[in-house]
Parts: sequence; C-alpha cells; structure tokens
Amino acid sequence: MRHWLIAAGITGLMGVGFGAFAAHDLSQLGDPRIVDWVKTGASYQLWHAAALVGLVALGERLSSRWITFAAHGFFWGALIFAGSLYLLAFLQQRWLGAITPLGGVLMMLGWLSLCLAGLTQRRSA
Repeated sequence: MRHWLIAAGITGLMGVGFGAFAAHDLSQLGDPRIVDWVKTGASYQLWHAAALVGLVALGERLSSRWITFAAHGFFWGALIFAGSLYLLAFLQQRWLGAITPLGGVLMMLGWLSLCLAGLTQRRSA
C-alpha cells in the first residue's frame, strides 16, 4: 500500500499544481477553452488523489484484489484523463482529446472495482 500512498501524493501534487496554473490567465495561449480543460483535469486528479488515500486506509483493513484494481483505475485513469487534457491545453494538438475518454473509463472501472470489493467482502461476525 505504500506505493499507492506515493501515487496519491503525486496525483494530488499534479492536481494542485495544474489547478493553480489554471487560476492564471491562460487565455493568452489561444483557445478560450484551455482554462476549462486544465481546471477539469485538476479537479478529477484531486478527487482521485483523495480516493487513493482512502483506498490506502481501506487496504490496511481489507485485503482484496478489487482494492488493488480500484487503485490502478484511480491512478492511471486520473493520470491519463488529466494528462491528456493538460497536453491538449498546452500543445494544442486536438487528437489528444481522443485519449481523454480512456482515462475516464479507467476511473469508472476503479469505482466499479471498489463496489466489487464491497460486494465480495465477508461480513464480520
């Protein structure tokens, strides 16, 4: 679980950094949607950083492969989702927008995995 705590820190750091960057006037980069793309990426990254911290705490109590799957979905999904939006904003390469849904699907699979962890958990006596 230690590596997932590190992943949560990286995810949160990126979310705060890019979110702060979005607070500045990015409209000078051309497309007025740039600020929204960066804010959306940062928001999803921050939420999933918090979710990863929760998984670390939960993983200490609940040993489940579904928790590990959820962690992978949250980390890689947020990284791909937000990263593609950041790259889209700063590189202005429209094709990068096609990658974004892959990150969204991975995040959703992470949440589904968390549901499955709960469904497969044995009740304590």
